[in-house]
Amino acid sequence: MLQIISFVLLGAMVVLCLKNVNSEIATVLIVVVGAILFGVALKYLSQIFSFVNYLANLGGINELFYKIILKTIAIGYLTEFGAEIVSDVGLKSWADKLVFIGKVMIFSVSLPIFYSVFNLLLGLVK
Repeated sequence: MLQIISFVLLGAMVVLCLKNVNSEIATVLIVVVGAILFGVALKYLSQIFSFVNYLANLGGINELFYKIILKTIAIGYLTEFGAEIVSDVGLKSWADKLVFIGKVMIFSVSLPIFYSVFNLLLGLVK
């Protein structure tokens, strides 16, 4: 973790120095550092997904449901990560639109769960 923090702090100092000299290079550096950090996070995310898969199999949870839950969590994190990078570049309005699209995608992916809950409630009422 210390290496990651050192890398980010070094990148931040370089970006701050470059902003006054050449803002285009500073913008590219922001995106590159963000992509590298995302690559580092993927290693840890795969471990988390493996553990959740193990727990779901152990608990007998329907594979469809836990995959939907993992997709919604992944969409949420990716959307937030992307929106923050776009916002850092100075395109706040694009970041807001990206967050909106992420919310729509989360709702769309979650529809099978809503459908199952609705059918369950209808079955209880009858």
